[in-house]
Amino acid sequence: MIGGIHISSSELVIQKDGLKKNNLASLSKNQLIVAKVMKSLPHGKALLQIGGQVVLVRTNLLLETGEEVQLRVQEKNDDIVLKLIAPVQKTTSHQVSSLVRFFSKNDLLSDLSKLDIPAIKKLMHEMALKSEISDSQFLPKLIEKSGLQFEKKIEQILQQSLSGTGIKSDTKTKLKIALNQDLKGIVLNELTATGREAAVTKTMTSFLETMENFQQLNHQGSETGRHLLPFPVFSESGFRFGQLLIDTGGNKPFDEKKTDKVIQISFLLDMSNLGPLRADFSILKKAITGKFLLADQKTAAYIKSKIPDLRQRLAKIDYELKSIECDTAKIEELEQNCLLESLAKSHDNNVLNIIV
Repeated sequence: MIGGIHISSSELVIQKDGLKKNNLASLSKNQLIVAKVMKSLPHGKALLQIGGQVVLVRTNLLLETGEEVQLRVQEKNDDIVLKLIAPVQKTTSHQVSSLVRFFSKNDLLSDLSKLDIPAIKKLMHEMALKSEISDSQFLPKLIEKSGLQFEKKIEQILQQSLSGTGIKSDTKTKLKIALNQDLKGIVLNELTATGREAAVTKTMTSFLETMENFQQLNHQGSETGRHLLPFPVFSESGFRFGQLLIDTGGNKPFDEKKTDKVIQISFLLDMSNLGPLRADFSILKKAITGKFLLADQKTAAYIKSKIPDLRQRLAKIDYELKSIECDTAKIEELEQNCLLESLAKSHDNNVLNIIV
């Protein structure tokens, strides 16, 4: 067999021992269903969640935990035979290329901030990381207002309205607030304005495309606990943009009683005076270790001289700085798409998967 190539049938079989009485009784032949892979098991088996039921299937497909797949019911006798139609919500090569272009140029969000639209500038300033200002709410504000959760917020408002748990007269007000306090919502709202110049419309449309690709990438990363967030940085010269990669170690519920929950954080910034900077940290409870990577030795030495100050500031909020290294980086470690590549590689099993 040629290494790195896996050939498999597109069929999945739900065995009798994987079913309880009356489970999936409503399935019919040729019906299309969506299943979530709960766990890939050895010996050609997997656990799927279908319609709220977790069932055991027999298959030679290479399925990834957390992956969603679309299936067609082929037969329904003693064993239910399903045929793989397509993965659901996979990042396409076009979407990845769009994100690579964004990081390579790193100017799309800058272009958005330069638009003469007060609502966009105001919200970006609220979200932005500001020099020498400590902001414990920076990350919650970034997640809440960046646009990454826009559809989720709208869905929650509508569900509350339809279920009767919310006051229906408040639905319109809540939707208006969601549009005005979310970057994606504001851009969508501004696109409806008449008389916009073509260049302005193009900038906003390009932003929406890139943001949707971010949402898609982070949706896949939710199963591994890895998320990539672009964020604005405010300086005297205007807005710059950084990247934040958070790895929570998987989607398992956090248990404060456990002591082995390691959070890994990487961020990439292009500083106005220091140049490009990358930091990789690991946080175990409140103990921090990590390293700074800089473009040259002089800048690395300067950052190293500031570590005692960083240690004292962290101690004031009950964090302990165990060890921090400062070094010069390889060129590829400071490239704008390096964190994106790190996240994308987590979805790649490096196997050519041929399904017949």
